Amino acid sequence: MDKIISKQHNKRLLQQDPLLAPHLPKTLPLTLSNLDDMLKRYAFVYLKPDNSCQGKGLFRVDRLDPFHYALRSREEHRPRVYQSLHTLYTDLLKHKMRRRYLIQRGIRSQTLTGQMVDIRVHLSRVHGKWVVAGIVGRVAPHRRIATNAYSGGKSVHVYPLLTKGMGYTHHAALATIDDMITLSRRAVAVMTARYPKWPEYGLDIGIDGNGHLWIYEINIKPGGLVFKNLSAKAYRRILLMHRLAR
Repeated sequence: MDKIISKQHNKRLLQQDPLLAPHLPKTLPLTLSNLDDMLKRYAFVYLKPDNSCQGKGLFRVDRLDPFHYALRSREEHRPRVYQSLHTLYTDLLKHKMRRRYLIQRGIRSQTLTGQMVDIRVHLSRVHGKWVVAGIVGRVAPHRRIATNAYSGGKSVHVYPLLTKGMGYTHHAALATIDDMITLSRRAVAVMTARYPKWPEYGLDIGIDGNGHLWIYEINIKPGGLVFKNLSAKAYRRILLMHRLAR
């Protein structure tokens, strides 16, 4: 049970699958050295506890230029700017949760207006077969770093999110939805091989500017609030799948 709660452990399991590996953003334990290396490779990164949910304890670090860095938390609207990474890191240690943290490559998954976006795919095991119980988009408020409902994120239908919100054509949107479902089923199959009795999973997936899909994480206890905020019908389906999950 302890291992399956770990985001890093689950990521390593998925990483072993050659079809899933290209869809997993680079993730390392949080150290000053690792943070420095990641920010030399990527424009921004996310820092998150290895075993928390609902976006609790989430931070984002942006490299503004070679000498300035910005730190934002889930709760803050405005970033704190630092002239050295060491100073930022020292301040971060004072404010982060007292848990093991991970650094994850930041993916620029966003709407045409610049709001951060991801998609939740919820799968449940019903009478021994995996069923897609629901799929929903999540859009963060402007200038916020988290998309989940507990952080103020808005639940939206996936098709209009892709077409109106992200500029996809009809056929490209449908193909992308199919690809997300296929990727999610593959990830669940890998997890099931290790944890055969686990009844449901929720995958959080981002889409970069090239249309590449990224699995941010696989949740072992996906909540239904994101579907409840979308529609009563979607929420009832999630509850039904939860009761039927075996």
